[in-house]
Amino acid sequence: MTDNLGPLRQAMSDLSELGGTADMYERTLRRSRQVQRRRAVATGVAVAAVFAIGGTATFATLHRPDPLLPPAATPTSVDPQKPTCPSTESLGTLVELPAGWSFASRPVECVETWAAVDVERPDDNAIIYLFHYTAGTGWRLQDQSTGWDCKELGLTEPATFCTS
Repeated sequence: MTDNLGPLRQAMSDLSELGGTADMYERTLRRSRQVQRRRAVATGVAVAAVFAIGGTATFATLHRPDPLLPPAATPTSVDPQKPTCPSTESLGTLVELPAGWSFASRPVECVETWAAVDVERPDDNAIIYLFHYTAGTGWRLQDQSTGWDCKELGLTEPATFCTS
């Protein structure tokens, strides 16, 4: 069996003269450049978002009040080395006593930059809260115990809350 492919070949030849050649190289380059531009834009947006979030978090962290520091009782003294002895009420704002505990009715004892107040407990065991004054921050709770060594506290004057 013989096929007559002559007319088919002629039709294909005529079509190829009209159509020209397919230029795949230019289309590939154009698509490659488009992908590069999209990746560059996406990377730039991601970097900008990271800096924006990081900057916002840093700004918020630097401008928030420190929640770890309790409020300080403000002295009325002009000399920061010899602060005015605080009241029991003002020292009470610096600490939260456990349930059933209260400050004794005896006044606060102050020696130099130290203040001590007796605490009454339900079990009738004596305990003393010791506060220290620092210029700029005011009175802060230092410790709770039954007594301290005056030399370790740097006291030169005698105090009833010292054991030696």
